[in-house]
Amino acid sequence: MMEMPLPERRGSGAFKWDLAGDDEIPLWVADMDFPVAPAITNALAQRLKHPIFGYSSVPEQYPAAFRRWQAARNDWDIEAEHLVVLPSVMQGLAVAVEAFTAPGDRIGLFSPVYYPFFDVVEELGRVVVRMPLRIEETSSAPGARYTFDFDLIREQIKTVSAVLLCSPHNPGGRVWSRAELVELQEITTSAGVRVLSDEIHADLLFPGTAFVPWLRSDAPAPAGSRDSADIAFLAPSKTFNIPGLPTAWAVVPDPETRQTLKNALHARMHKLSNLLTMEAALAAYSGGGEWLEEIRSVLYKRYTTVREAIAPLDGVRVFEMEGTFIAWIDLRERWGLPRRTRFAAATGRDHNGTPRSRAFGTLARRHGVWLSDGSQFGPEGDGFMRLNFATSAERLNEGLQRLSAAIDAFDRHDA
Repeated sequence: MMEMPLPERRGSGAFKWDLAGDDEIPLWVADMDFPVAPAITNALAQRLKHPIFGYSSVPEQYPAAFRRWQAARNDWDIEAEHLVVLPSVMQGLAVAVEAFTAPGDRIGLFSPVYYPFFDVVEELGRVVVRMPLRIEETSSAPGARYTFDFDLIREQIKTVSAVLLCSPHNPGGRVWSRAELVELQEITTSAGVRVLSDEIHADLLFPGTAFVPWLRSDAPAPAGSRDSADIAFLAPSKTFNIPGLPTAWAVVPDPETRQTLKNALHARMHKLSNLLTMEAALAAYSGGGEWLEEIRSVLYKRYTTVREAIAPLDGVRVFEMEGTFIAWIDLRERWGLPRRTRFAAATGRDHNGTPRSRAFGTLARRHGVWLSDGSQFGPEGDGFMRLNFATSAERLNEGLQRLSAAIDAFDRHDA
C-alpha cells in the first residue's frame, strides 16, 4: 500500500507543500506523506454521519485504548489515574515548564534538539542550559551516533531546575537504551531535578529496537513505583500521521505533581477536548497496529535509501538511527568544520556571519529540495541538515539527487 502513488498534498492545507515552489520537494516538516490508517478515516466518516458536534468530554474508551497500546507495545502498565489529557505535547510541555519552574530558572536541554524546546524555555523567561550530546564514532556504517555526555551532565545538573528530554531523540534518531536512561535517571534523581520527557516518536522504531519509557527506565519495578515527580508526554500524532488532529497524554505518577499540572491546564483554558481528534486517536490506538507495522517497514527502507545515496559523497554521512523518520546528515567534513566529539558545535560561518547550514539550505532550495537547517536545533547542529524521508520512493530518490547536486554546487559557491 505505501509503495503506491501517494495523494497530492498541495492545496490541502499542508503548509510544507503549500509553501514549497511548484517543482520543489519539501523534505523538512516532520509529518509523513502516507495516507493514515483506514481505521481512522472509517471512524471519522462514521462520526460525521451524526449532524451535531457539541461540547464533548474524553470518551472512556480513549484512555483505555492508550493504556492497552502501551502495555502491549512497551510493557508499560499505566494506571488510569496517572493520565492527564492534553491538547498537544508541546502545549503540555510549555504548561509544565511554566507550572514547575520560575522566570529566570535554568532549564537543561540535550542539544542539538527539537528547536521548539528552545522557544518554550526562552519565551517563558527561563534560561536555556545546553548540555551538548557527545558524538560517538562507531565501527559500523555510517559511523557516528549521539550519546549522553554524563560527565558534562553531572557538572551542569547542579545549575538547573528541570531537564527536557527528547526520547527518542530528534534530531539524530537515537532510541535511548535502558542503561543510558538509568544512568541519566540516577543523576537527575540525586540532584532533585525534574525531568519532562517528550516521547512523541516512541512508536516509530527500526527492526531490533525497543523503546524504554522514561518512567519505566528502572524496570522491572512496577510502573510509577518510585517516588517520581517526572512527567512523560506521548501522543498519536507522529505514530499515526495525524498532527493536524492534535491530542496528547501526560503520564504523571505523583499525585501532587498531577494536580498542579491539571490546575495549570485549567487556568489556561485547556479544558475541552476536540471531538474529532478523540475519535481519530481512539480509532488509531484500537485499530492502527497493522498499518503501523507496514509504515515502520517502509520507513526503514527509506532510511536505507538515504544511507546508500549519501555513502558515495565525500565528506558526508548520515548518523546512525534506531527510529523516527528524519535523517541527520553530517556535512562538517565536507565543509571543513571540526568533527568534535564533545561540545560538538560547528563554528563555520560564511562571510556574512550566516551559519553554514543555513546558507546551504538556501542554496539547496534553489536546486529544488527543502531540508531543515541543522543550526535551528542549536549551535551543535551547524554543519548538519535534517531530512524527512517519510515520502514515496520516487520523490525521495529525486530529492536525494537534487541534494547531491546542491552539495556539489555549494562547494563551488563557498570556494
